[in-house]
Amino acid sequence: MEEMIIDVRSRDEFLKNHVKGAINIPHFDLYLYENFLKSLCREKKVAVCCGTEFRAKIAERKLKKMGIDARIIHREELRDREWEGKNVICAVNFVAVRLGHEEDFEKGVKNLCRATEEFPGFLGSQLLKVSGVSAIGSGLPGELRNLEIKPTKYIILTYWESKEMHDKSHTEDVFRRAFESMPVHLTGMPYEEFYEILR
Repeated sequence: MEEMIIDVRSRDEFLKNHVKGAINIPHFDLYLYENFLKSLCREKKVAVCCGTEFRAKIAERKLKKMGIDARIIHREELRDREWEGKNVICAVNFVAVRLGHEEDFEKGVKNLCRATEEFPGFLGSQLLKVSGVSAIGSGLPGELRNLEIKPTKYIILTYWESKEMHDKSHTEDVFRRAFESMPVHLTGMPYEEFYEILR
């Protein structure tokens, strides 16, 4: 019986490097694909992998609870497989938004990301909003999760195959038009950094 390989790492790790022919379902998303996986295992054997076997073991346990038998592809076997992938970089924009402009800013970012969807080398985006501070994580006393942050801070993440493709997208008219509508909502221009995806 043919075997379907499921790489249970994050999407970014998978894009960067994976066994040729594998599909990507991060282990924390397996429950979303339960019906698909149950129908798949009628026709194919299921094998799971990650980089270190740690997440593959978690996936194996989760699949077993769903009634799906899966084997772990061990590191030694992974070394002998054919691998493929592409470069992935993450452009990170740190943004502070004027009070009362949050809704218009969020709509503008959605339009900006839509304008970027079809650009060559674009791999996706996320908009994050600061919703509090972790007292536990920082060692600060008291409850800070519901602390009101003013001005409202956001992080815009965009994923690209290269810095060159990212930079080229910023010269396109459709991007410039969407971007020009943003400054009226900001307390300062976005600060952008590039990050390499490691894990």
